[in-house]
Amino acid sequence: MDRLPPRRAATRTLAQHRDARDLRAVIVDALATQPVDERVLRDGVWTYVRGEREVGVAPAVVILALTDMVERAKIVPDVARISWTREVILWCVEAYFGQLGGAAVSRDREASVDGPVQTSAKTEP
Repeated sequence: MDRLPPRRAATRTLAQHRDARDLRAVIVDALATQPVDERVLRDGVWTYVRGEREVGVAPAVVILALTDMVERAKIVPDVARISWTREVILWCVEAYFGQLGGAAVSRDREASVDGPVQTSAKTEP
């Protein structure tokens, strides 16, 4: 299981700062492209979120940054912008915490809506 980031201020190297800046640009560009390539966008969001998590950025701060990226993409109509904002936030939660809807996910395996939910068996001492 992935650990949550340490409770400290986010600190990053110059390379990590540049990577985050580049990933933000990838996300905004992916949102601005019509039609939006959902796979590219999701991969960009996952990579960005995991990088931010690694340096200790709080999930709320990451969500605010992603929301700003969707706004900067100037998606019209508003319904589409709201829909993409929702998707991006869901992917953020999935990438940051490692699960969405109860099924564990990883970069190599996606949660299946149709598949069984994996649970761990409890043993009594």
